[in-house]
This record gives sequence, C-alpha cells and structure tokens, in this order.
Amino acid sequence: MKITPATQILGIIGDPVAHSLSPIMHNGWIEDHGIDAVYVALRFHSQDAEHDIRALKGLGFAGLNVTLPHKQAAAAAADRSESEVANTLRWEQDGTLSAFNTDGAGFLDALAEAAPDWASRVRRVLIVGAGGAALAIGKALSPRVETVQFVNRTMARAETAAAALANGHALRWGELERGFAGADLIVQATSLGLDGADALEWPLAQCQRSAIVADIVYRPLETQLLHTARARGLTAMDGLGMLIHQGARAFELWFGVAPSAANARARLEAALGP
Repeated sequence: MKITPATQILGIIGDPVAHSLSPIMHNGWIEDHGIDAVYVALRFHSQDAEHDIRALKGLGFAGLNVTLPHKQAAAAAADRSESEVANTLRWEQDGTLSAFNTDGAGFLDALAEAAPDWASRVRRVLIVGAGGAALAIGKALSPRVETVQFVNRTMARAETAAAALANGHALRWGELERGFAGADLIVQATSLGLDGADALEWPLAQCQRSAIVADIVYRPLETQLLHTARARGLTAMDGLGMLIHQGARAFELWFGVAPSAANARARLEAALGP
C-alpha cells in the first residue's frame, strides 16, 4: 500500500485497542474497492475524551470507529449525533463532525444472516449486559419485538437500560435462569467469555428448543456459551457477524459503497486461526 499526502486516514480509537480486528477488516475492504485510504488502530488514553476527540479535527482524519470506553464521549464531541452513544465518526467537508451508531443495525444484519426467519420466531429478548453495545442492540430490536429484558450484575444499570425502551424491563442477576427460560433470543453483550475468561455455567438447559443465542464476543469465536448452545441444538450466532456488519455500515457512511461481508469473514477467520 502506497501512502501519499492524498491518502485518507481512518481508524479505530479505544483503550485498549491492540486486540481490534477492524484494521484487517477495513484495510481489506479498502483494497477490494481500490480506495486511496488507510485504516489504523490507535490507543486513545484520555482524561477528557470529549475534548480530545474534538481536538482530533486538525489531524486530518476522514473518519473513526470508537470503542470502549469512549462511545459516549464521541457522541457528545460531535456537532451532530444520531444517538447518545456513538461508534462511528465522520468529518464532513465543512469541518463539522457527525456521529453515528452502527452497532444496533449491524446486529440486526448479522441476526438476519444467522437466522433468516428470526422475525417470526422472536417476541421476547433477553440481553445480558447494560453497556453501550447492549443498549444499541436493545434499541434496534425494541420496535420489532414484544419485550426486551436486560439482566446485569449491577441492577441499577439494567434498570437504566430498560428505562430507555418503551418495552424494556430489568431482571436481577439472580433471575438469570428465568430470563433464559422465557426468551426467544438471548444476546450476551458483555466481555464475559472473552479469551475464555470469566466464563459462566450459562443456564442453557432452561432454554426453549427454538431459542436463538448470540454472543458479541469473537475471541474466541466459539465461546463457551455458543459451544453449549450448539450442543443443545439451538441456533447460535458468533460475534464476528455483528463486528462485520456494523463495520460495513461504517464503511458505507465513509465511502458510499457497501463492502463484502463474506470477504471480511474470510479474512477475519484466517486472522483468528483455528
């Protein structure tokens, strides 16, 4: 890749960020479409992220993805934002900054890919977690289902997430089994299971046989949750789907072209290895 003064610079900021697969995904798409651009991962450690994101304006970025812990600051730093939590930034030609959240729509794209008939199967959703990704997923699903329940070890956070949805409800962590038993779709939206750490004995034995189980973790690609779900014959969705589809929507916001999800999955599966 030849980099010149005309090369557009994009990237992902977060802390930590070294584990991110986004550079492999986006640089692959950039190559697919012959775009003069480069995408990098930048550790962004800040005591005032909102101020420091605004200060990035003069560095020549065309756009950025934003990951933990800066998604709220990214939305607040923008001149306009479609959500209070943002994972995608785009600098406009007039120098202003626009913020978007592609997590929810990306999750729906991935769900449609993993379970094409999900809309006819899912009425009750259980989301484990109450962070930015969990809320974005909940908001995307909310108009399409009857209820969205959030369960979190900190009950106050589950209640805050639930209050953001007209059909949102909060469950206590001790009610996890009841939540699994009643859900048509279970979404694990925390870091539990990341690199095999903090894995739980998930109560999958309580699930309905028609339940769909999704995990947004993609390291490992087959988490304990998904392994057990598949062993029980349940429909399971790995974390690469959401990563790819939220990234594809960001790529289209920046460049106006829809990239290949299949190309991205092949590259990322190769990067993750066996």
